Amino acid sequence: QKFSNSDVILLQEWWFDERFNTVFDSVMGDEFERVAERRPGPAGDGNEAGMTTTMRADGMCCLVRKKGKLELVKSEKVLTGPQRIAQIIQCRERRSDGEDGRSVLIANSHLSFPGNLDPIINNQRQAKEAGIILDAISKASAEWGRDTKSFPENECLEVVCGDFNSDSCGLAAALVESPPHNFVNCASAAALGAQCDVGGKVNIGVTHRNHLGERVSVDHIFLRLAQRNEVEKKKSRFQINRRNGVAARQQRQPMRDRCAALAFGFLDAKGTRILSVRRGNIHLEGSTVLSDHRPVTAKIAWPRRPRPKRKEELTSAIYMNVTRPLDPLEPAWGIVD
Repeated sequence: QKFSNSDVILLQEWWFDERFNTVFDSVMGDEFERVAERRPGPAGDGNEAGMTTTMRADGMCCLVRKKGKLELVKSEKVLTGPQRIAQIIQCRERRSDGEDGRSVLIANSHLSFPGNLDPIINNQRQAKEAGIILDAISKASAEWGRDTKSFPENECLEVVCGDFNSDSCGLAAALVESPPHNFVNCASAAALGAQCDVGGKVNIGVTHRNHLGERVSVDHIFLRLAQRNEVEKKKSRFQINRRNGVAARQQRQPMRDRCAALAFGFLDAKGTRILSVRRGNIHLEGSTVLSDHRPVTAKIAWPRRPRPKRKEELTSAIYMNVTRPLDPLEPAWGIVD
């Protein structure tokens, strides 16, 4: 019921157990198409060629509603670190009028846990993983950009989301939002649009209770609208300044300035925008726990460009759901200075 309106659901730490999958599909299989990618096993545990043959018991999973606004095209894994992956999902807008649907690329992400005593090292590791994910989704976008059928209106909606294991002030989130990537943090944009922030970074509240018992805000949804003439593979490398922990990325192309309207969640001039962001309020501890993460959901308006001799404008509201985690006394919007 909580996901009855969701077109896409992203899950991390998906369990690759046959009995679990059977039970899950018996509940969700009629409504959603499921595609999952499994994490590789430890390095060195492989054959004579050095290839890993064992796999971890978990990975990443994407659910796409069978009768929703998107149809699943394919999924692939990207190695972001030892035994750690991201899932790049390609979807296409479902059309009933025979026209080609627009493209949607989604990066289902799970960055490493900040387990080092040095927070700078944790930030650097997560930022490096986020950079790999950004390069992967840019590469996928470039490949689709060479196919005219993939971009019937010269645009592609791109989504980076999941468990970042750090809040909106972390280096990884800052990298995703900074030029030249210019993704928009949905929670921050929705808060600014509703005039319930103070002009700084915004966390949506506690979304996760980790294994140390800490309540943290680590689950994020970022959006970007890619235009055909801007779609290109971006290769870059990190230079870490240990003094302040800021990562500078050297780009082969000049950085694009960040449009002020992006902060309000407006992705273009024709009305593509973030309508709302919600956080589920499920229990994170006790006998009724379903997950140690709360679902975070974004609703997106993605209108089509008006066609000649046609007055009405077709709109497509797409719900992106990331199921992965404020204190009850903390404000609904956990505003961060």
